Amino acid sequence: MNLKIATLRCPSCGASVLPEAKACAHCSVSLHPVRCPWCFGWTFTESKDCAHCGSLAEPAAVPASCPTCRAPMTARALAGAVLSGCPGCGGVWADADSFRRLCAERETQASYLGEGSALPAPKMENPRLSPIVYRPCAICSQLMNRFNFADCSGVILDVCKPHGVWFDPDELRRIVAFIQGGGMDVARAKERAKLEVERKRLERATADAKAAQSSGEFDGFSVQFRTATSVYSARDLLRFIVDK
Repeated sequence: MNLKIATLRCPSCGASVLPEAKACAHCSVSLHPVRCPWCFGWTFTESKDCAHCGSLAEPAAVPASCPTCRAPMTARALAGAVLSGCPGCGGVWADADSFRRLCAERETQASYLGEGSALPAPKMENPRLSPIVYRPCAICSQLMNRFNFADCSGVILDVCKPHGVWFDPDELRRIVAFIQGGGMDVARAKERAKLEVERKRLERATADAKAAQSSGEFDGFSVQFRTATSVYSARDLLRFIVDK
């Protein structure tokens, strides 16, 4: 699919216009060129559908502002999900439901044609040496949490649990590639391994408590504390997995 077509169609009269046009030369209607958040081809905010991928303009129930540069974003829907793109920095916002669809549904993943922002790719730096920046949510403006997607993807995302996820340029493409490459299966296997280690640790703690009690070397408080700590560790791990 060629995303660099020379002209687009005016959403008002249908005349051919250049992607960078600010107004139609035929009917004089004002135009606002932006990059589609699904495929990063040029389109107009006034266009109902993207000429490249067919995503539809989605009126925002709550206006979203870019977490990085605070510019207003335009939303487009495709395959049951909605993505909003920032015309300034090239980042992409996905609401909570759309992010779940991107993670779980192959059709939605296949619909994402973006090769990352049309802007230059961000310089790769050692994350341990880079300053940690907490960004405001695009909807509620509260500072978002940061996490390594699936704990092993290497992609650090900004998340507001009630409202959605922010992707810097190229991060959404990397997440989709990670999922399609079987990354979630690897992540689940690691979580199961951690849970098994914790289960065995709990069994050992329980066995130690019983052995100490039967041998007469029973320190009730010490054994009870160690056992309770193991129990709560296992519960916390289970709660962590379920919440994710």
